[in-house]
Parts: sequence; C-alpha cells; structure tokens
Amino acid sequence: MVFFDKIQETRKEWRAFNAEDLKDNIRTGMPTSLARHDMGLSTVIGRNNMDAAGQTLDASMCSRMGRLRTWDFRAQDSGSGDRNLRQAFSELFRLKDKLGLSDAIFEKTAYIYRKAHRRGLVRGRSTSGILSAAIYIACRELETPKTLKDILAVSTIT
Repeated sequence: MVFFDKIQETRKEWRAFNAEDLKDNIRTGMPTSLARHDMGLSTVIGRNNMDAAGQTLDASMCSRMGRLRTWDFRAQDSGSGDRNLRQAFSELFRLKDKLGLSDAIFEKTAYIYRKAHRRGLVRGRSTSGILSAAIYIACRELETPKTLKDILAVSTIT
C-alpha cells in the first residue's frame, strides 16, 4: 500500500499565460527544495550582456550588470551558516545516491538538519555525524527500513 499524503510534488512546474505559452510549455524554473542551501531561490545573472530581446547592452549598462553580478556573488557566498548548509547538502546528495533514499526522505532529512542548524545543535559537531543522525531520524519517521549500520557504512564517520 502506498500513502500519497506525505509525498512532495517533484514534477516540473508549467505555467501558461496565453495560448502560445500553452503550446510551448514554458517552464517557470526549478522547484524549491529544502535540500539546497538557498532553497533553490537564488538569482542567476547571465554573462552574455544582452537584453531580453537579444540586443547588446550599452557600455554603462554592461558596467552596471557587472557590479550587480559581483554583489549577487558576494550575497550568495556570505555567512558561515550558508557555507555549512552548502557543505552539508552536498554531503546529503552523496549519501542519497549511496543509500538509495527516496525524495521524501531526502527532503525530510534536509528539514531536520535545517532545524538542528537553526537551533545551534550543529556547532562544534561534525557535519557528517549530524547529517547521519538526521537521515536515521527521517527514515524512522517515514518508516523506511534503514539501520544505523547501513548509514554508517556509507558515511565518513565511524
């Protein structure tokens, strides 16, 4: 029996605002995820110095876009908390593949880790240790048969 009440929607988001968009299936962007340090809401400023119509930008606008790119990069890379989450979630992606975790467990683990991080429980402890514990808790809550030995076999901790 499969329960669908705890499964998160992972399909692409399609939105159409007129008949042409409906034919083209224009995508609005990647779905948000707790397993990304910025929850998938970061901005991306392209390097091609062209506007939406494909016209080349003038020199003053190119200079302004360069400054915006610099500040965007600095804003995304600021804070040690962000750095910790970035490291933890890259480790979580690795563990997900090795353990064969479902997307629901993956998101639940990210939620548990974020909660521990917000409460200051991660400070002074290894990221791998807290992440392994979060995976174990998520597996127990979602009734997935994973033991501590299974998790430790693929983790970097002893």
